[in-house]
Amino acid sequence: MRSGFGCESCGSPGVRLPADLTDEAMIQCDRCGCTLMAWGAFKRRVEAQEAADARKPAERPAGAAVLRVAG
Repeated sequence: MRSGFGCESCGSPGVRLPADLTDEAMIQCDRCGCTLMAWGAFKRRVEAQEAADARKPAERPAGAAVLRVAG
């Protein structure tokens, strides 16, 4: 899988979960059925992405003025 959680074969972001969600169980692409990775690895990847997103500064709209305070 590449960043953004898209299947390397077809680009779909959807995953098909196994009935038994152990960390070793393999997940598949919901569109083409390609085996992606183990459930445990997928969970860790999602958690890492959420943590990275939380650390990103809030984005300003294009053209927004920046206010600088002298001090």
